[in-house]
Amino acid sequence: MKTTSREPGFTLLELLMVVSIIGCLTALLLPALETVRSKADSAACMANLRQIGISEILYAGEHNQNTPTIEPWPSQPVYASGVGAQSILAALQPYGVTVEILKCRSDFVGPNYYAKEGSSYEWCPMANGQNIQAPKLTMGGFGTADVPLSRLLMAFDYSNIHSQASNVLFGDGHVAPAN
Repeated sequence: MKTTSREPGFTLLELLMVVSIIGCLTALLLPALETVRSKADSAACMANLRQIGISEILYAGEHNQNTPTIEPWPSQPVYASGVGAQSILAALQPYGVTVEILKCRSDFVGPNYYAKEGSSYEWCPMANGQNIQAPKLTMGGFGTADVPLSRLLMAFDYSNIHSQASNVLFGDGHVAPAN
């Protein structure tokens, strides 16, 4: 009696089992990978804002310690042409801000403000023309109040695109998420 030997290999059933196990593991890992990607995008955004903050401080160093006057919504200008308001790029490009720095990777997930405004970040109007040695807030008809530079809002994401939060740049250059 002659026995036939099979060549070593996998059966169709074994291959289907391996494919189904890989599919299950992928389904379990996908939410975790999405969270990691979201946190990486937020960290990249914070680095962009930090660079804008450094550029703003360099600008102030060359302009009597005053911050630039930047148009918050370039597509819908708020300031008259004689005020000298500029886009973030025009004002801070000589100090290191580039087109790439003004792009938040998460901006393309929601409304694309970069395409509309030329920046993923909105400049806060109360930061315009501030003296970084003694920043002040105007309170309507009630005068002004001193504010620490670490509490002065400078720029932030146009919308809450980082896990329902927006990254915010403060006058001293630090960046933090805010709801």
